Amino acid sequence: MLTFVINLDRDTERLKRIKALLAERNVAFTRVPAVDGRSLSPDEIAAACAYPTPVSIRLQPGEIACYLSHIKAWRLLLDSDEDCAAIFEDDIDLSCDAAEVLSAIADWMPEEADVVKLETSLKPIEIGRAPEAAIGDREIRRLAGCHIGTAGYVITRKGAARMLAESRQLRMAVDTTLFDPRGGVAETLSLFQLSPALCIQTRLQTSSEPASASNISERASHKSYGATSGERLANRIRDRLAYACRKLRNFVSGARPRVIDFAP
Repeated sequence: MLTFVINLDRDTERLKRIKALLAERNVAFTRVPAVDGRSLSPDEIAAACAYPTPVSIRLQPGEIACYLSHIKAWRLLLDSDEDCAAIFEDDIDLSCDAAEVLSAIADWMPEEADVVKLETSLKPIEIGRAPEAAIGDREIRRLAGCHIGTAGYVITRKGAARMLAESRQLRMAVDTTLFDPRGGVAETLSLFQLSPALCIQTRLQTSSEPASASNISERASHKSYGATSGERLANRIRDRLAYACRKLRNFVSGARPRVIDFAP
């Protein structure tokens, strides 16, 4: 299947490592030259970001560059004739059966899916009670809560088109937009989780695999809820109500927190 790896031009060692890893796993890929946060001008940063419009985050240059890099990959999918694409960042480890899993995607990917998350953060996440599909020892369940990270996922054409439409100005980091219901977009997407995961960031591993530090040196911490006290109060209340409704919905549907393992 169509597979992209996002990699900075200056990260030649990472490219060398991921090339060797994917060759060993029999996974062909196309490199997507990543946007470099160091090269973004203040005007480019201001033009890209929605902040301080409600509800938005004051993103750091590295977060903006990461988001713009994923946008490049989504556009490449839409410019192709493929129905979906696997998108990886260059700091991952990948399961030995990755080629088998990815090549059989038509057999296991739910028809209504916008995105299937392939990675794990090794933190508890809320997923559906029952599997929607299976491939070998893996199962696909609905992703019902927040699972931050964009190191590995499959996105469909309709998912990519929707994300491009939602990304004319960047309100949140790309992983928050895709995989955190609090970002406002993920709540409207059809999201699924592969378990055990197909990939993991090397910095999360306890194995002998060399760890790669994140290229995002700092995460945004300032969230705008509006310009006036009334606007801020209304948006904060809306946030809390949406969170409570989501928790109630997950409880009723049987979605429960679970740690997603990585299968080497």
